[in-house]
Amino acid sequence: MATIALAFAPREFSGKPDTMYECAADLEILNARVLGRADDLGGGFDAAAQQFTDIIAWDIRGQSEEDVQKWRDAAVTVSYAASVAEMWADAVQAFQDERDAQESDWRISKSEKEGAVPAAYQGDRITESHPQADGFLWTDWGAGDEKRCRELYDELSTVREGLVTREQTNWDKLQEVAEDARRMLEEGPTPDNVSKLIEAGNASWGFLSLDPSRYSSLIGDDIEITPENAEEYANDLAAYWSGDRPVDDRYHELMLVMSMLGTSAKQHQQNGTEFSADEVGFLEEFYKQLEDPYLRDGVGGGLMVYPELMAESGMSDEERERALGVLGDGLLALSDPRIGGGYDNLPQSFRYAVEGPWINPDAEGKLPGTPVSLGMDMKALSAFMEHTDDGLEAGYGLSTNLHLSTGAFLDAWGDEVHDSSGVLPDSEQVSHMIDVASRNKDSNYYILTGEHLNEEPGVPYGDADLRKQALEGTLTFEWHDHGHTARQLTDWLAEDVHSEDPEESQRAGDAFAGFMRTLTDPDMHEALINTGVDVTEGDNEYSDASFTQFNGALADSLADIFDAHIYSFADSDIFDGRDPVTGVEDFDPETNFVRMGPEERAMYMQFLAGNDESAANVATSIDIYQQIEAASYFEHGQDEQAARGSGQLQALFEEGLKRDSADRSADLDEQIKREEQLAGFAVTEASNLSQKIPVIGQGISKGMSLAKDDIVSAIVDGEYDVSPRHPTFTGAEFIERNYRLEGLDYLAQQSPETLNSVVTPEEFRTLINGEAITIERDGTPLTADDLDDDFVFDDSVTVDVEKNPQNWKDNQNRDLDRMDSAVSNIMDDVEITTSDGRTHTGDKRVDDVITQYNNAYNDTRGYFADSKEN
Repeated sequence: MATIALAFAPREFSGKPDTMYECAADLEILNARVLGRADDLGGGFDAAAQQFTDIIAWDIRGQSEEDVQKWRDAAVTVSYAASVAEMWADAVQAFQDERDAQESDWRISKSEKEGAVPAAYQGDRITESHPQADGFLWTDWGAGDEKRCRELYDELSTVREGLVTREQTNWDKLQEVAEDARRMLEEGPTPDNVSKLIEAGNASWGFLSLDPSRYSSLIGDDIEITPENAEEYANDLAAYWSGDRPVDDRYHELMLVMSMLGTSAKQHQQNGTEFSADEVGFLEEFYKQLEDPYLRDGVGGGLMVYPELMAESGMSDEERERALGVLGDGLLALSDPRIGGGYDNLPQSFRYAVEGPWINPDAEGKLPGTPVSLGMDMKALSAFMEHTDDGLEAGYGLSTNLHLSTGAFLDAWGDEVHDSSGVLPDSEQVSHMIDVASRNKDSNYYILTGEHLNEEPGVPYGDADLRKQALEGTLTFEWHDHGHTARQLTDWLAEDVHSEDPEESQRAGDAFAGFMRTLTDPDMHEALINTGVDVTEGDNEYSDASFTQFNGALADSLADIFDAHIYSFADSDIFDGRDPVTGVEDFDPETNFVRMGPEERAMYMQFLAGNDESAANVATSIDIYQQIEAASYFEHGQDEQAARGSGQLQALFEEGLKRDSADRSADLDEQIKREEQLAGFAVTEASNLSQKIPVIGQGISKGMSLAKDDIVSAIVDGEYDVSPRHPTFTGAEFIERNYRLEGLDYLAQQSPETLNSVVTPEEFRTLINGEAITIERDGTPLTADDLDDDFVFDDSVTVDVEKNPQNWKDNQNRDLDRMDSAVSNIMDDVEITTSDGRTHTGDKRVDDVITQYNNAYNDTRGYFADSKEN
């Protein structure tokens, strides 16, 4: 694999947002206790304006005004500290999310550019001066491969420059919020600081309710949220947004109230409470008043004209973005039946724009769509969605129809989006709609599985074919961010399946099973591996690439899902009696297991094999799985349970690679050797081992129903070392060596005194000289000469096994034979007693597990060989 000598390492920040959110939650609990609301620790008092006497649960009627004010001050102070803590946590989370996105974009771009280096320079380190593009005279004629290397270096350098700018902006923004948080804590809950918290979405009505005399200046005395005054709000704000009235104090006052409604909606969603009837009525009437002037006889742009009006109003970018965010937040809140709204409460023009020509095309007043009108509607939708609060969800109907229409648009118009001369929205604009739609996991569930979960009744959703078209369009579109935004549609499958909330875990597990059924439908699978998208890798130009080949972030998401369900991929049966297992069964929440046929698993593996990075990560995951299972085997002695999954996984992965290779070869009309391509790539580009152990360990441990103090938990917790090693492809010699090394490593970590039974120290000397093991006494490394015939392995001695033969000094030809013999002789001389009390020689233990591994591997490979013949 070629290496382009450019690096990008964004600055890190050690703060942990989860800890900060916990701090904010603890302060809210404290405030609930201060107010005597121990039965309502969710802090619902902040979700709507109330009288202070209604908020506090203690009987304070006999208290003096001075004492009551102390109650107010205490509650305000604690609430303020919680809001600032939440604001800071939001900033740190946003910083880390953006940093992760930068790293992902760099990793994907770098691997793409390095993969595109011509074959003549694969293996070279491409620098600013190597190779030189020496063409004919002063031109580039004749430079050929050298010129291409220069272009790739320059292209990656441009990517890096853009990321450096993004990194600095992200860092500056974090520092700015840090300074604001410091200052706000020092100054305390002044009206101005509380106003900033409300605008940021970290506070709402609570401060007005707790101390109205202090914070009444934030809004006028005439401010009231009822359907009756919505017309006044709408008319006043419309005048500002159209440019008819200059921005003034009244504008900021109105915007503050609208911001409070958005924050209140988010709190209602989090607390499981609802808006009051007045608040829902206000929002509904507010949008109706904005809509009506731009409709005639039920036809016209309606609400959708406001993004363009604002662009021409003379508002600053910051003012325009805030206004669009307020409008977007209100629409999301109004759409959610969980807090009192619903899809039908939304203004007609907005619903028709969301549905496009794909859903309910014959609705009254809906005009046939043209590229121009469709583009205008989608750009307006994007503008509303782009600046919404990340923590605010749309209702099921709105989320689902956003998914359906956006995906269908990409399927129908995706090619034109990249070259639309501004008529259609670009990739980034489209991503804002996917971002908002993906926040609602019930909606994601439907798009991935075709089954409604907590469906909003009475909403048109199109037919089953539209759902498939939308999913295909979303996955196969060539995203500007390589699918980083679109992966929100699938990431939760891996994140939620191990949730402590049984409902979340069940939903994610059921969704995974349904998603597997969708992906392995023959028509869908064919559409996803042959997308018609052109991709260049090295000297190869593919004209019909797999979606994972160009959407690396989506490939990475699928790899995460594989890691979370690795037990299901490993231990599903190949045969049920004499017949092959087929299909995908339901999720079992007790074991986190989904039984899948070999064909379905191989089809999924082909997706993973389509991207170099995800394939390398999966190779590493399989390697980790084998190491965890091997350690568990030497602890418990369950050879079938420990080895069959590893054998199946390896065979399935190789089948996925072969299918991907065949697909690429058909596209190029020449053979592609994917195993050789990935072998080198996996060494440098596979994900960090420590990041994968918890995910894989959770899947294995729960699937095997092992005890908490089991070896799997010890590995996950870092008490037992699983060392990185080069993922290898199956061969009898490699498998035998791997398991012998696993046995030696187990003894070295768990019971090194067992090694005293080795007949001659010569075996250890061989391994020390060949750099396969390191032996230390009291922290001091020992040489081979230090191991005489009287050497004893005791508590002062530690043994570290290098399980990757690629890192040995002696790893070729006769030297490797000698190293293998030394490991084999050691395992012959030692005995291993498992937790069930059985004792065998180490070699017998290794032979047993290898037999089961090979049986599973050969059965799986045999199944695919037979299926091709038939």
